[in-house]
Amino acid sequence: MISEVLSNSSQLVLRNAESLHCKRLLMVGMPADGLAATLLADDRVSELQGLTRDFSVFRTLKSAWADAGDRQHLCFGSVLEGIQKTSYDGVLIFLQKSKPLMDFWLDMALSVLDSSGCIWLVGENKEGIKSWRKRLKHYFGDVRSLDSARHCGLLEGSQPVKSVDNFNRQDYFQGYAVQLADKTIKVSTLPGVFSHGRLDRGTDVLLDTFKGIAKKNRVLDFGCGAGVVATALASVFPEADFTLIDCDALALESSRKTLQDNGVGQFKVLASDGLSEVTGQFDLIVSNPPFHQGVKTHYEVTEQFLVESRRHLTVGGELRIVANSFLRYQPIIKKAFGHCETLVTRDGFSVYSARRC
Repeated sequence: MISEVLSNSSQLVLRNAESLHCKRLLMVGMPADGLAATLLADDRVSELQGLTRDFSVFRTLKSAWADAGDRQHLCFGSVLEGIQKTSYDGVLIFLQKSKPLMDFWLDMALSVLDSSGCIWLVGENKEGIKSWRKRLKHYFGDVRSLDSARHCGLLEGSQPVKSVDNFNRQDYFQGYAVQLADKTIKVSTLPGVFSHGRLDRGTDVLLDTFKGIAKKNRVLDFGCGAGVVATALASVFPEADFTLIDCDALALESSRKTLQDNGVGQFKVLASDGLSEVTGQFDLIVSNPPFHQGVKTHYEVTEQFLVESRRHLTVGGELRIVANSFLRYQPIIKKAFGHCETLVTRDGFSVYSARRC
């Protein structure tokens, strides 16, 4: 459901709508509220293109945006594709936690911005919006602070000093290697993906528990990130069928590249809000589940996943997750399955296992 109350950032944008008046506006990374409809209704914008990396936001907004007709278009992805890659006289970017992702999106925005156009950046103080006034000077000759209210800031950049003529997301992948016994996995990540450019400690702890794991035919990797977990399991049982899900478009693209580069035979990557798009049952559901959304701690999606995962397992099928040891996931798993085993605890992380009886 679209939030009837605009986020603080959206309220600040609306308060400065006169300054954002443009013919064609690209909105990137927006929240699931009604800002776009309000801008169009007030004729502040003639045509609006939206881009979100977050499938949950896309699910919430897509019907309302579709109902708005030809003036409004929304896509789910990491970058603009096809006919979306046109010219815009204004780009509004909602601040993201990851600075590499912001640099990635700013380069994309510059590649489609009219020479006389502006880029606006909005975000909360606790997300670091104040530091971006200085950072934007690497991109624009004129950087101004338009407004500050509701613990948020709105910045404007014009007169680009950086040219991005041939933007290609392939140039932004960062690779690293993971050693598993006698096999090396090649991992590729786009900016903004969890554990970008390095293996995180939690996944490292989880991978160690795969030694001697029994053969599985169907595997679901929840919150797949860069695809490290599924690729590691594919090295143990290469004939298995893998399904990788994530709500983040950048993660899905990273996972697809990682599995392809490592020659994994049978897999699909799927955008999903929790388990919303998952059908069928699996012999193993494995995860290093996320518990942050931007700068906020967010447990709801993972807790719901733990509750719902049992019905997606075959009889005898296993749920195996790794999590920070301080997170209270064990009681949730025990309530859903009737039991929960701790396989290992190391470096502040625990690996939990439960089987469907």
